[in-house]
Amino acid sequence: MNMEINAVGFWLTLSEPTDRHYMSPIFAHHRDPPSLPKDMLGLFHDYYTKLYGLPTAPDQTAPDTTQRFLRTHLRSKLTPHMRSSIEGPITAEELHEAIKRTPVGKTPGPDGFTLKYYKTCEKLLSRAWLASFNGLTEPASHLAPQSLSATITLIPKPDKDHALCANYRPISLLNQDVKLFAKVLALRLANHMRHLIHPDQTGFIPGREGRDNTTLAINLIHAAQRPGAGPTLLLSTDAEKAFDRVHWPFLFQTLHHMGFGPNALRWITALYDSPTARINLNGTLSP
Repeated sequence: MNMEINAVGFWLTLSEPTDRHYMSPIFAHHRDPPSLPKDMLGLFHDYYTKLYGLPTAPDQTAPDTTQRFLRTHLRSKLTPHMRSSIEGPITAEELHEAIKRTPVGKTPGPDGFTLKYYKTCEKLLSRAWLASFNGLTEPASHLAPQSLSATITLIPKPDKDHALCANYRPISLLNQDVKLFAKVLALRLANHMRHLIHPDQTGFIPGREGRDNTTLAINLIHAAQRPGAGPTLLLSTDAEKAFDRVHWPFLFQTLHHMGFGPNALRWITALYDSPTARINLNGTLSP
């Protein structure tokens, strides 16, 4: 009897999240909604390709054009001390700190290895991990294609029509070794962000808060109402998928202009070297 009860409980545990996240047919314009996984995956593929695809103007990312823009508008530069602190080889202590600061319980990437695996086997894996990622500073070195693969899970937005592709939030599940690599780089940069990023940007900068900009906006509104104040315009804008739409060549040229050294540039470039992703829909992966 106990075995039967445990079996039923185990089945319910497995079936509950599956039922909760099962996706019904998706509409595409005025066509009949497809219900086969391959057809639904095709709709999501087309939707995200159009959403994230960037038209490239002939001179938009030309190196000369970008350099002129950066010389005119970008003043932030790394000091020699900052540059050297980012350039050095990644150490076992930095890997340990990245593992310690990464939250547990996250869904793994395509390779199936969770953070708990790295926590448990850190001493065994550390030397190979460090050799692999420090080796990226060598010419012609790059990460294996499998390391840069991701599985995209579609999370339905609450209180939205889930028959539309736009009402799902795509979450990319990356392999944990690459996430730890990115965490190490982020921790190195965190010490210098307040020097590099203008004070008006409060989001994602340690020691700054979004309410600072709210206070600034309130002060500007009061200042605009004072006698003798000139014409004032407060403009709020939002760039859709802002980071996802940044041209990578522009990103790398910006980092070079700011004084990032060859090792840092190779490490960051390695994270963008031909990444791939497959959408997971009801347990079926896209090609």
